[in-house]
Formats: sequence, structure tokens, C-alpha cells
Amino acid sequence: MAVRADRLASNVNHRLYRQSRVYCTKVDIDADLIDGQYVDVFALADTWYNQKAYQFAKKIFDENGAEESAQLGTSAARWNDFRVDHGVDTVGQDYQAIQYGPGATRFTVDEYFMSEVTNAAGAALTFRWIGMGANTFNIIDQYDATGNTDASPSNAPTTVAYDGLTDELDDNQMEHLSNDGNGAPYHMNSLENQALVRIARLFVDANGTSKLSTAYFDAPCGLVLLQFGGGLTAQNANEKISISLKAGDYKGVHAPSYLE
Repeated sequence: MAVRADRLASNVNHRLYRQSRVYCTKVDIDADLIDGQYVDVFALADTWYNQKAYQFAKKIFDENGAEESAQLGTSAARWNDFRVDHGVDTVGQDYQAIQYGPGATRFTVDEYFMSEVTNAAGAALTFRWIGMGANTFNIIDQYDATGNTDASPSNAPTTVAYDGLTDELDDNQMEHLSNDGNGAPYHMNSLENQALVRIARLFVDANGTSKLSTAYFDAPCGLVLLQFGGGLTAQNANEKISISLKAGDYKGVHAPSYLE
């Protein structure tokens, strides 16, 4: 099950909450879950390359639609927002907010579209965080394709002129300072594309051991994925899970921009 904090906040507060924010989110489960049932909570890893991949995708989206936006002017869709999908094919329904009271009805979802770009052949393509697929771009792979990290300096000096005539310069120290660190402390030619991080496993068992809450954590783009086990499924779990957003100054919630 996918939890989209921006979508939930929009449903409940009747305002547009943009995806391009880092939503401070908390997931809680009811204490009456059956012994052995559990919920693994994942979020987008708050890494430098995830953020840059999202920013680059947003830049491409804006450039691809620049002429059309100029032509539309004030006729452009008022609530259009840049959105990247998770890309996990096994995810079923999204988590939906529930109005407690007579009937316990769900909030109206209404329009929530993933962003599209159009290629030279006129085909529409969407963006995703995870995996590959037809008519879609994996934004981390696309950002990875923008270039590799070069060694710096690429030809490091290792000898000192007139070595031995002065105490201030030394061959070994020159080699250490120019060679040890001219390569990056990470893979210089590719991104590992580890888009998600596991936040916690929530559970209740018959021995009285339990973990009912993740506490607040940062969820880039408000995207949280829930994986169920022990007989718990997306069909019977929604009303046993509570999603909270920390209060703050972005329309009432704490959600710093992911584009800065």
C-alpha cells in the first residue's frame, strides 16, 4: 500500500499540497492487531542523489511543457502539480483517509495525476522512482546518465623538485596529499539506485512485545510504502493504520521544499 502524504493532506484540508516537499510523517498501528501480523514501513531515502534526481526530472518536465504552458496562459489547470510515482508494481490501493462518524466514509480523492512529458513522436511518458517500464522514466537512472565523477586531480604529482634539499617538501607527503583522496568515497561511475529505506517494522505479538509507532520521520515527496505480513493485507489494514503529519508552516504541516 502506498501512503501519499501530499494527497492525504489535500483530501482532509481542502487545499493543494504539493508533492515536492519533505513531509514529517508518523505511522501508527492499532494494538489489537492479530499476533504475527506486521507492517514494514518504507520511505524514500533522504539522500543527495534522490533529491537531485527529483529536481532534474522537474526541470525536464518544465522544459518539455514550456511552450504549451505559454500558449495556455491562464487556461492552464489550476491544481496541476509535478508528481513522480513510486514505480512498485506490486503496490495495490493507496491508503485513504477516513471520516469517523456515522458510516465512517472515506474522504473524496478526486483528481491526482502523475506528471507526463511528451516525446518527439507524440507519446506520453511518466516518471517513476523504482524499476523500469514502458513509457516511463526511472528518474534516478536518468540522473545517473548525466555524467560520471572525474578523479581530481586526474594526474596527481608524486615527486618534489630537488628532493632532499629542503625540509619543507617531501615526496611521501606530496603523494599522500595528491593521491589519497583524488577519487571520491563512493562509486564514481554509477548511482546504486537505492531509492527506499526501511523506517521500522510495526507489530504486536502474543508475548506482549510490540512496536506500535514509527515516531516522526522525514518522508521526501510524502511517499511512504507499507508492506504487510502475517495475514495482514491492504484490504483489511487501512482502518488499523493511522497516518499523522507534524504541524508546521507549510499550510499547517512541517514540509520543507524538496526543490531547494
